[in-house]
Amino acid sequence: MTETASIFHDLTQFVAEPRFSGLALSPAGDRRIAVRTELNHKKNAYMSALWELPCGEGDTRKPRRLTRGLEGEALAGITNEGDILFTAKRETGDDDSEQRLFLLPNGGGEARVVAKRHSGFAGLSIARESGHIALVSGVHPHAKDAEDDARIAKEREDKKFTGILHTGYPVRAWDHDLGPTVSQIFVAEPLDAEDDDAQLELRQLTHFAPYERVSGAQISSDGSSVYATLTRTVRGTDAFSTVIKVDVESGKVTTLAEEDGAHHMLEAVSPAGDYLLLAREQAVSRTVPLKLEYSIYDLGTHERTATATNFSDWIGDATITPCGKSLYFTADHEGRGGIFKLDTEEGTVELLTEGKFHYSHLALDERSGTLVALQDAIDQPPLPVRLDPDTREVSRIDAPLEAPEVPGDLTEFSIEAEDGTSVRSWLCVPSGANAENPAPLLLWIHGGPFGSWNSWSWRWNPWTAVARGYAVLLPDPAISTGYGQQMIDRGWDQLGGSPFDDIMRATKAALERPEIDETKKAALGGSYGGYMANWVAGHTGDFFDCIVTHASLWNIDQFRHTTDAGQHWGAHLDDAHVAEYNPADSVGEIVAPMLVIHGDKDYRVPIGEGLRLWYELLEASGKSPEENPHRFLYFPNENHWVLTPNNAFTWYSTVLAFVDRHVKGMETDYPDLLG
Repeated sequence: MTETASIFHDLTQFVAEPRFSGLALSPAGDRRIAVRTELNHKKNAYMSALWELPCGEGDTRKPRRLTRGLEGEALAGITNEGDILFTAKRETGDDDSEQRLFLLPNGGGEARVVAKRHSGFAGLSIARESGHIALVSGVHPHAKDAEDDARIAKEREDKKFTGILHTGYPVRAWDHDLGPTVSQIFVAEPLDAEDDDAQLELRQLTHFAPYERVSGAQISSDGSSVYATLTRTVRGTDAFSTVIKVDVESGKVTTLAEEDGAHHMLEAVSPAGDYLLLAREQAVSRTVPLKLEYSIYDLGTHERTATATNFSDWIGDATITPCGKSLYFTADHEGRGGIFKLDTEEGTVELLTEGKFHYSHLALDERSGTLVALQDAIDQPPLPVRLDPDTREVSRIDAPLEAPEVPGDLTEFSIEAEDGTSVRSWLCVPSGANAENPAPLLLWIHGGPFGSWNSWSWRWNPWTAVARGYAVLLPDPAISTGYGQQMIDRGWDQLGGSPFDDIMRATKAALERPEIDETKKAALGGSYGGYMANWVAGHTGDFFDCIVTHASLWNIDQFRHTTDAGQHWGAHLDDAHVAEYNPADSVGEIVAPMLVIHGDKDYRVPIGEGLRLWYELLEASGKSPEENPHRFLYFPNENHWVLTPNNAFTWYSTVLAFVDRHVKGMETDYPDLLG
């Protein structure tokens, strides 16, 4: 095995490694702004800073850091003049906690506050012709006016009043409570470039009710309309997404796409203002799988035309050319990601990229017609690149980071599923592993369940285990994305059926490889991967030496109605589905030692799942504390993901120590700060 030191061998270095987390282009295409994330000076939190990268051929400037706030900055947008808008926590001398929107002038100078609001700023969009700005911010629904809204927010803060009176569902999202404010669309005139003290005069455009939730607001090029997705609760807990148009002058809201029993979502607005790209999703049930279909909505005729009919995966980032004839987008693709081109006149899709890479933060340089994005892979963290759509050449953009060398080799293989489907996997193997020196195997099961092992991960990074001598298997079983609708369909109605069978077939195939030690193995998974880890624990006896289950679904009868995504899971997991595929029903069959991990702020898979799993696991084992092989790693302040650096260090250290003890028989120490 390799002895070369790297950030993967030292977890303190690994969690401290700087990384890119965003990339944006100015409307004119003459500024490339990257978001770089790193540790703060106390080394107890991550902070982000904005960097300017060279822009196009002939630009010999070196990357330069633009912002240096002690708590970091979040990029909000870039104006038509190239000024950067960002949010940040900075000392301004004001005695309030309102979030501030800063402007950093293109021509140089200090950043200054141009707007502030108690509920912050989200979804900022800038009209490429008129320069008007649209954004989303929360408003108390019973406030009489803007002053009363600010008063309510201030009094709630001063009096530490936290009560929220709900009238409908949902009440939580991911890791935060919904309410008491309701998201509304605001608009503002472009700032006067000659006035260094100009402020954005925000005007509230909408007055949505508490049962209406707006997202994805995009302003038209001429600034006359704002388009958005509006999700409305219609009865009980049933809510459906619609696409709306808001007239900027009058505030009139017009529904463009609406259907009882289906969701319609806004994906992109054409620069010419003549059409929208929409997505449609039929409401799911156990017999109706999740499926996305796309259409072009003609803003002149109000007709929808199906498009991308030769494409059955899901569109990610999307950007439309000025003429509107081409639309570029990202999507999962066969264990990778890709950048695709949609011919909007023909409705056909073609793949522009190749190789093992995945792409995000896609943007179009309208001057040259080139695309920029962050490119990553299983063995490469995100780095900025440019793509020429005509030649399909991808080239690296000069940036203040390099990819670290991984301590092993990446390969892939496929197996045949029971129904004949080809199921592929990545396999990360330590350098030097061979038949004489085989590596123990860790099976890592991805979450979602609609996802794929196709990109770099700082949270579940296989190379941290490879650096310790493990091979890591990353399979894409049934319900994985990037393999067409049929891959979703074949596992949809059997949460623990064909996905489980695919995973076990891939695992057994990996164990037959000469560089893998078939006698030493463990299974790990988070979220849906945690569900599957629990299912594996109850259905494989002592096949695995141990199981790690993070943020996992345990009793799905309970989970389907307590998750923040209850409308989806309540429909997907009907009573028959629960009766057939509930991991909790097999607690008495669990033999392998389990490490249970959960964060208290997890609203996607609520903490009750972890608490119930831990209780029932101990109850079923009936062992004394000294004999108990199971462990519970609890994070009071983390959500579905472990995001703070020192807790991430603890997560990796504890997981690897637990695996070492049960797979290798090594008494690796747990982090001493666990007490």
